[in-house]
Amino acid sequence: MGKKMRKGTAVRAAVVMAVVLGVAGCGTGDGGADDAGKRGGASAAPSATPRAEDTGPVTKASAQADIEASAADAGAPANDPDVAEMTATRCDASYRGYGTEDEKVGLERYEAVIGELRERGWQPSFEVPERKDENGTVQIVHKYFTKRGWTLSAEFRAFETGLISVSAADKACTDEIRSRLPFSEDGTDGQ
Repeated sequence: MGKKMRKGTAVRAAVVMAVVLGVAGCGTGDGGADDAGKRGGASAAPSATPRAEDTGPVTKASAQADIEASAADAGAPANDPDVAEMTATRCDASYRGYGTEDEKVGLERYEAVIGELRERGWQPSFEVPERKDENGTVQIVHKYFTKRGWTLSAEFRAFETGLISVSAADKACTDEIRSRLPFSEDGTDGQ
């Protein structure tokens, strides 16, 4: 279904996303979330407002709104408030929802979030092959999407009670950060 990437390209993409998601800069904090969510808490409240016509540039605030509304409308757990706080000054919008012993997060909930994101205009870009355990049960799913200059990464992990993690980053911001990294075009460290 999705395109396959060469190993070197995938590694570089992962390094850039890790740096972008772990380095302050490029963001202004316009996409922060409130502290109502709890780690492993109840499902996020469904979005109360109808979807606006999806035109114009994607901003950090609109990407965060897409992610949080998609999670809420899919019945996923509330965003971890620590994740919302960490991304306030970075160039990404993020969500992390943890299952609990009482309400585990399964693959079907992740797929519902993906469906909601697609309804909001996020287009599939590529998928990492699913990782399954020895019984054939899917343990990790990782899909990428794009929308007007932004790249979104959505991941499901089945460990313990389940986890859904979604992050979107502005390509212009990631390109600016990438230009400061000591990597050459062939993926080496430039030395």
